[in-house]
This record gives sequence, structure tokens and C-alpha cells, in this order.
Amino acid sequence: MLDYDALYALNEVVRYGGFDRGAQALSLTQSAVSQKIKRLEQNVGGPVIVRTKPLKPTPLGRELLAHFQKVSVLEEALNIESGLQESASPITVAVNNDVLATWFSLVLAKFSETRRNPVHVYNADQTQTREKLQQGGVMACISQTGTPVTGGQSIRLGTMYYQLYASPAFIARYISGSPSPEKVMQSPGLLYDEYDVTLLSDYQQTCFNLAPSFSSCHWYPSSHGFVKMAVDGVAWALLPTLQVVDEVKKGELVSLFPQQALGLPLFWHWTSIDSGALSDLTRAVKLIAKQQLKDVV
Repeated sequence: MLDYDALYALNEVVRYGGFDRGAQALSLTQSAVSQKIKRLEQNVGGPVIVRTKPLKPTPLGRELLAHFQKVSVLEEALNIESGLQESASPITVAVNNDVLATWFSLVLAKFSETRRNPVHVYNADQTQTREKLQQGGVMACISQTGTPVTGGQSIRLGTMYYQLYASPAFIARYISGSPSPEKVMQSPGLLYDEYDVTLLSDYQQTCFNLAPSFSSCHWYPSSHGFVKMAVDGVAWALLPTLQVVDEVKKGELVSLFPQQALGLPLFWHWTSIDSGALSDLTRAVKLIAKQQLKDVV
């Protein structure tokens, strides 16, 4: 029989990345939390966390956390159905940065109209979110891959389009005359992080048949700052068209190649469990995606 009190302690320690903050969330001492984790490890016959900074679950720990999340959601449904209490278990979701910066807040606004469940959103690249779901770290995610994980479901949301933007000042400084892809790629550009390399590579190869080139790019991991640096003329940036509608209308940004756009398909994945809250979140995601994304199936 699993010790669910200890599982809850494991969940909080991993969520907050350490014993100190996990203990604060549980209103316990670090020693008490450590004892719970040790007891759990003895019960299951192996380590459940890797004691690094931040703490990470072992493969066994990930399985236990996935089980704990499913049980919590099922208990909530049973409690509501039986009228014992109106509990609200957290829903854990992994979402990529560009979706967070453009339309996922609308999903939470819609969801919160009828549900009071906290939604814990983890920021991860669209190439990594599905793996997080597969490992049991979250209950749902947005991914560029459509194949469902084992024990899960997926639906296509639509396509998010990206174009290359720069400010008029940047164009005047670095690109004389008509812009060519080669000339633009030799001028200062922007990358969000190491995962953004894949997106920019796809754009360069798909739209211009160019070999990937990043040697002139700044790295700046901030969505707001990413747009601001482009507006300020620091560099060009590959941005979602949704994110810069106002800047384009104001003339602060110009699409360097308006006929060339990279389409990124997006899929919503979720664990197949009987959860009214997760079903409502899925409905909210589908509704907002239909409003915001093109080429919706």
C-alpha cells in the first residue's frame, strides 16, 4: 500500500525544486519532509529523487508522481459526486513559450469561469513538452507532435505562423536596398534559447533553402524582451504573427519577407483519466485555439 502522505511530500518537493521550499509549502520542517521521502523510498525499494539543484525525480519517482496526480484527480471527481466536498486538485500542463506569450492566458480565463482548479503551467519548448507528459511530469501539454502518448489522447489545434521581422531603423542600418535572405542572415538576429535553433533552422531551410546559420544571433530568453529588442532595432527576430499585430500596425516592425511564413502545427495532448476539470480545460483549449489559430481542423 502506497503512503499517499509521503507521495504528496514528494510531489511538493519536486514541484518547488528542493526540500526547503517544499517544506515551506507543506508547513513542515525539512527534517520531517526528508523522513517522509526516505520512508517512501524504503517502501518502494529505490530512490525517488536525484538530489541535485533543482531536485529531479528518478524514473521510479516520475511513475509515482504520475500515479499520484491521477489519483488526486479521481478523488476530486468522487468527492464532488458524493457531495463530501468541493475539492480542486491542480491541473499540470506543459506549454511552449510562444503560446504562453500569445493566447494561453485566454484559455485560463475561459477555464476559470467554471472551475477553480489551480492550473500549474510549466514552460518548455514545443519539442520537449510531449516528453514531459510521457514521463508523467504533467497531465496535458501543447506539442508540435501529434502522436498520442501511451494512455493519452491528442487533437490538432491548428497552425501557428512565424515571419521574420525587423524595425525600420534596423532595415536602414543593416539592409540597403531590397532584402535578400543571405544578407539578412548575416546581420544581427535573435534566438530565444538553444531549442529556438530548431525553429530558425526550419525557417531558413523551408522558406529559403538555406543552410542553418546562427553565428550573428544574440540569445535572449524573454518573450517581451524578444519583441522589444526587435522594435528597438537591435536585431531581426522570427516571431509569431499573432504576437506582433499591434507593432506591425504601428509601423514599429516590418515583415522582411511577407510571402514567406513558417507554419508550426500545434497539438493538445492529455492523459486519459476521468476528470471533469481536465475535460473542461481541454474544451477551453479547443475553443481559444479555434479563435486564435489558422487552419483549424
